[in-house]
Amino acid sequence: MRYRYLLPAIVWTVVIFFIIAIPGSNIPESPLFLIPHFDKIIHAGIFFLLGLFSIYGFTKQGDKTIIKRYAYTLAVIFCVLYGIMTEVMQHFCISERSGEFADVIANASGSAAGVLLFYYLKKMHRLQKILS
Repeated sequence: MRYRYLLPAIVWTVVIFFIIAIPGSNIPESPLFLIPHFDKIIHAGIFFLLGLFSIYGFTKQGDKTIIKRYAYTLAVIFCVLYGIMTEVMQHFCISERSGEFADVIANASGSAAGVLLFYYLKKMHRLQKILS
C-alpha cells in the first residue's frame, strides 16, 4: 500500500477529530455564526477536503489493488462513516456540543462534492500532472 499518498487524508482526519473535540465553551464567538446554517457550510467544507484527500490517496494505490478499483465508492463510504462517527462522538462525548442529523448530511454532501470534483477534473484531464 502506498501510504504516502494517503498521508494528507490521514492528517486531515486527525485534524477533524481535534476540531470536533473542542468543547462548546471554547469555540470563539463570531458574527459569522449569526448567518443561518453557517455551521453546516463549515461542516461541508471540512469534509469536502477530506473527500478530496481520500480519493486522491485511494486512486494512487497500486494498479491491482481493490482500493484503487473501488476508490470512489470507498472514499465516499469512508468519509460518510467518519462524518457519522464525529457527530455521535460530539453528542455523547464532548461537553456542550451535540450531534445533529443535519451535520451528518452536511458532512456527507461535502465529502461527495470533493469526490465528484476530483472525478470531474480527472475526466477533464486537469489532474494528469498531479496523478502521474
